[in-house]
Amino acid sequence: MEAHLQLDGNQPYNPIRDSRKNVEINVGKACNNKCVFCLDGFPSLENRRYMPLPEMKAELTRWYDDGTRSVGFLGGEPTIYPHIVESVAYARDLGYTRIAIASNVTRMARPKFADQMLEAGLTRVTISMHGHTPELEDKLTRVPGVYEKKCKAIRYLKAKQAEGYLADGVSVNIVLNGWNYRVLPKMMKFFYEDLGLDDLRINFVRPEGYAVGSSDLTPQYRDVVPILIKAIVLNERHFKQTFTFGGFPQCVLPKSLLESEYLMRKYVGEYRDLSTDCSIKSEPFMEGKDQGVSRTEGGRARFNWQDRKKYDLKGGPQACNSCTRRPVCEGVWKGYLDIYSDQEFTPFSD
Repeated sequence: MEAHLQLDGNQPYNPIRDSRKNVEINVGKACNNKCVFCLDGFPSLENRRYMPLPEMKAELTRWYDDGTRSVGFLGGEPTIYPHIVESVAYARDLGYTRIAIASNVTRMARPKFADQMLEAGLTRVTISMHGHTPELEDKLTRVPGVYEKKCKAIRYLKAKQAEGYLADGVSVNIVLNGWNYRVLPKMMKFFYEDLGLDDLRINFVRPEGYAVGSSDLTPQYRDVVPILIKAIVLNERHFKQTFTFGGFPQCVLPKSLLESEYLMRKYVGEYRDLSTDCSIKSEPFMEGKDQGVSRTEGGRARFNWQDRKKYDLKGGPQACNSCTRRPVCEGVWKGYLDIYSDQEFTPFSD
């Protein structure tokens, strides 16, 4: 049964898309959480090693000289990188105007460390949090007590934002999976109303790492989409905050959403995300087969994230071959197709 949006979806909506070139630099894949869906669930010892500070400075300089003005630090968990404060400060001193971190923020529950990051020049924090209760968050991260630390950090960061820090915002990024998708409306209430956030992003789980082959952690789109549509309606009518989603092929979305340019531009993250290059330590699975991936002598791989998703990490179900929306749709995670095949996808012909 198709879910419908009973909304005025024809009103104009023209979000200002950030035009800054963005790069995400992976500092190493060590982490202090053990999320059940982690893409890096089994990192080698070599990939857990941190990026040396001279190499980090060289990489930041390389991208800045190429015209990039937005940088994000990724892990693993980047706040446990021994040189993270120095790296943020170096990016600021080079002239980067947007300096972000994607983090579980458990270290930032300590005000002293959070203040060091902010004073170094951090302008945005994207927080990985996937549950609205201690039971759900601790179960998903497999670290007892992590929920309280994250809540404490979020409240502190929002208070510092009110003081003038974090000009590019504080957001939460939820990996929507088989254990939490049913409570998405409750999570929205928790993050928007209880914690005072104004920016929420959900990404459909990518079945790799710990989640590979798991139908328990990877629900079918047909079960998740009605909940997603309910969330959009709630945001339009009640929360009225920034809410975006990613990882859903367009053919699984209801016609009432697809036919509204206003709603698509407002809610589909792929229409709004910064064009992002990545710099990570090269791994054996990347050798020799992926499109658009360049490698350095030091073993780092560089690629555009949007292109890598579309051409390497996501599969083209048979329906994609004749679909008229193929140019604007990234496709389906290959791990999802390994679990459910491609029978639920229907091509567009208009």
